[in-house]
Amino acid sequence: MSDAARRMAVAVSVLALAAGGGLWLSRVPIATRVIDKELSAKGVPARYHIADLGLGRQRLTDVVIGDPARPDLVADWVETQTDLTLSGPKLIGVRAGHVRIAARLRDGKLSLGAIDRLLPESSGGPFALPALNVDVTEARIALDTPYGAAGLRLSGRGRLNDGFRGRLAATAPGLAVAGCRIDALQADMALRITATAPRVAGPARAAAIACDGAAARALAGDLDLGLSPQFDRWFGRTQLTAARVETAAATLSNVNLATRFRGDADRTTGIATAMVDGVRTVAVTSGATDWHGQWRLANGRATLSGRLTAQHVALAATRQRAIATLGDGAAGLPVTPLLAGAARDAARASRDMQVAAELALATGDRTLLTIERATVTAATGVRATLDDGAVTIGHPAGVQLAGRITLGGGGLPGATIRLAQAAPGAAINGTADIAPYARDGAALALAPVLFRTGGGGATRITTEAVVSGPLAGGRVERLRVPVAALWDRRGQLTVNRDCTPIGFERLSISSLTLDRGALRLCPTGAGLVAVTPGGVSGGARLGATRLEGTLGGSAFRFDAGGATLALADRGFVLTDVATVIGTTRIVAARLAGTVTGGGARGTFAGGGGQVGTVPLLMSAGEGNWRFDGRRLVLDGAMRVADTAAAPRFQPMAARDIAFALDGDSIRATGQLVEPTTSTPVARVAMDHRLSTGSGAAKLTVPGITFAKGFQPELLTRLTFGVIADVAGTMRGQGDIRWTPQGVDSTGTFSTEAMNLAAAFGPVTGLAGTIRFTDLLGLVSAPDQVATVTSINPGIAVTDGRIVYRLLPDLKVQVETARWPFAGGTLTLDPTTLDFGSDAARRMTFRVDGMDAGKFLQQFDFSNLNATGTFDGVLPMIFDDQGGRIADGRLTAREGGGSIAYLGELTEKDLGFWGNLAFQSLRSLTYRSLDVQMNGPLAGEMVTGVSFTGIKQGEGAKSNFLLRRLTRLPIRFNITIRAPFRGLIDSAASFYDPQRLVKRNLQALIDEQNRKTGVQPPASENVP
Repeated sequence: MSDAARRMAVAVSVLALAAGGGLWLSRVPIATRVIDKELSAKGVPARYHIADLGLGRQRLTDVVIGDPARPDLVADWVETQTDLTLSGPKLIGVRAGHVRIAARLRDGKLSLGAIDRLLPESSGGPFALPALNVDVTEARIALDTPYGAAGLRLSGRGRLNDGFRGRLAATAPGLAVAGCRIDALQADMALRITATAPRVAGPARAAAIACDGAAARALAGDLDLGLSPQFDRWFGRTQLTAARVETAAATLSNVNLATRFRGDADRTTGIATAMVDGVRTVAVTSGATDWHGQWRLANGRATLSGRLTAQHVALAATRQRAIATLGDGAAGLPVTPLLAGAARDAARASRDMQVAAELALATGDRTLLTIERATVTAATGVRATLDDGAVTIGHPAGVQLAGRITLGGGGLPGATIRLAQAAPGAAINGTADIAPYARDGAALALAPVLFRTGGGGATRITTEAVVSGPLAGGRVERLRVPVAALWDRRGQLTVNRDCTPIGFERLSISSLTLDRGALRLCPTGAGLVAVTPGGVSGGARLGATRLEGTLGGSAFRFDAGGATLALADRGFVLTDVATVIGTTRIVAARLAGTVTGGGARGTFAGGGGQVGTVPLLMSAGEGNWRFDGRRLVLDGAMRVADTAAAPRFQPMAARDIAFALDGDSIRATGQLVEPTTSTPVARVAMDHRLSTGSGAAKLTVPGITFAKGFQPELLTRLTFGVIADVAGTMRGQGDIRWTPQGVDSTGTFSTEAMNLAAAFGPVTGLAGTIRFTDLLGLVSAPDQVATVTSINPGIAVTDGRIVYRLLPDLKVQVETARWPFAGGTLTLDPTTLDFGSDAARRMTFRVDGMDAGKFLQQFDFSNLNATGTFDGVLPMIFDDQGGRIADGRLTAREGGGSIAYLGELTEKDLGFWGNLAFQSLRSLTYRSLDVQMNGPLAGEMVTGVSFTGIKQGEGAKSNFLLRRLTRLPIRFNITIRAPFRGLIDSAASFYDPQRLVKRNLQALIDEQNRKTGVQPPASENVP
């Protein structure tokens, strides 16, 4: 029975006793005075009517106690039964109709207003229910509390200390208790008292309860509570359900809590079962969840222990995706399949799990939660267990870990982890034995993992990993990496703070295979690897390194002066890179790039090398590169030069290069450009097979046009000093093939009409096609033919035909060279010209059947006429001083010839004697004529002319003196010093009598006078 009910019963009993005492006086007025006196003595205002006074029975009506405006008790009627004893009347029963009581709860005490003054003083003994028969039709109590207003309704009948049966109902529209809000509370309890021990049982409901961030909806409870006769012990059971419970962290649906308990003021114990249909949080959800265990309340402390089981536990979808992508950050690494596979398996396992654990909770000065014998079993087969120890979470002490954790199944590697910690906050020592793990072509073996967590919260981890798996489009076998990691209190994981030696058994990328190798990696920052909530960082520095293996079946060697690698952006830089692939060499001063999901890409500078045995050296390359896991592609520009000690070709710029290394094959294309003028020279397409060291290249020359500002010496030094002022176009193509044994190259090049200046004179109309049998060595097939419109070393020769062959070592073999020449021929003796050295080059030209008249016609000497046929030889020597004729000779054939001047000459030109001589010598015949030449073509030529057997020819005048002169044995020996091309003027002198007389007549007369005694001519003119 509640305290309010007890107080109401006592108050009614007091009224009844007062009324009962008056019965013995047998008169209502007397009784009334007695009651009023008693009420007045207690200071209790009251109104009532005595409806009936009988022996042992009293009835009051319209009872009002307290302030009439706000009464504390109102009853329509109260009836008491009394019995007379030796000590006076005794109340033995109370009946009441409808009773209304106003009650207030203040400072933990219940007050009934004025009725409190009618209650007897406490005797200090144990509380006991009176032996009083009570019959209450309906008693309503309006209870005013600091937590809100409540209404109680009591009805029942029977003896209070044994046999009372009734009902107690309670309602409260809204209560605020200890930070909680209870809405629409309703209770309807059955109340019974047996052997002075009350018991109440029945349902209770509330629309909602909200407590500081937590709320429950649609609550329903069932209470069965029994008290001892002294109300100092209790027992019973409760069952509480809630359709929905919401907290800041979780939402629970269909909560059902059932408990049985027994206790007293010192301790209450019980067993309980809590069942929830579903739990939902931001991080995790579960299906049916239940807890079975025991609980105890004692001395202000609560403890509980039991087993928790949760079905269909699943991490949130965002957490599942986060777990599934844990391996994405390791793209391109050997452990990628392991991490990715384990992440996928863990993500699948996190979708449906069963969790079971032994939990123990204790509150008080410290709060401790202990987790023992825990298991997590996933539908996929993953299983994790905790045994041989416990996880203890204390407030404020912290966490203490001890025990053994086993993990495995469902695709995850088996592992056993042992933990030991002396006390919360103390160092944690542990060992993890992880079974070898292999999947999707990758494998990982770990030495026992040792870890220790210090007092500062940092954990040190040491082990050695041996991993095999894919690496940047290839594969590594048994990569051995020592691991020394530190996991600090901020959650940052730092791996290998010091330089770390690593090794591998075999590494392959595309067609590259590296044999066993060892590297020494030194961190560029705090560690080789640093993992924080913000991502992965760290980096490594590598010193001078050499690796060897094969590429495309060919021997491979890699050297680098140094390298750096940054994990944050997966960028790297290599310096002084040199690779040798069979007979191919590729270098780069700097190679920078970034590892991507499927390979890598970047830039290079200072690139170069040599492909196979091709005598071309590449250098100064720069551009971009990319590797997709199979193909290495480069594009950019570089410099190409001849490898010969005396380069045959000038360095060329190679632009628009497209280079691809795909497995066993290298393919490249590009444009060769003369670097100083940016003139396109040739397109190049190359294929090379690494396994055989063989390949081929095609050079296509669509047309190189030589003009002022672009001359052959820009392409080759071999033409310097040999030809100049070249004008014309050359086109053709070449093919280069190579094997490890050597290089084979062919080509065909042609020109149609090229003009140039040579050491021996200008050349026009040079045309022909040359077929190379060794293009790089500049060696041709025999019988190459070139035609020349004209060559003019001072005497023009036209329509020449030259048959030649290019020999090794830059030698030219001239088989025949022939030109029509003044009615005869000019031929070049077979010779070999050496352009590969500074030795003199000799050519011997032969003149055969040259007609003197036709020869003069070439120079348009219209006043001269000559006859005679000449033969001769013109040896020429070309060296670094230029070209010269050595012992050249032209000789008139037997029978001689004639020289005649057809023009007119007046006396005033020569005077009397000169005119006389001219008229006599304007036509001469000779019996022999010999011309000797020595000297440089570009300098002073020394020419000796000797002819004899001179006579007057037809049309010449004769006199006594001339007839005498012609009978003399005259021989002309003339030496001419003039440039070779000035010999034209000398030739005119030979055949032009005017010039001959002017230059030689006076000397002839002086000589004749000396021999005959003729007086020298007067100084004045003689008529």
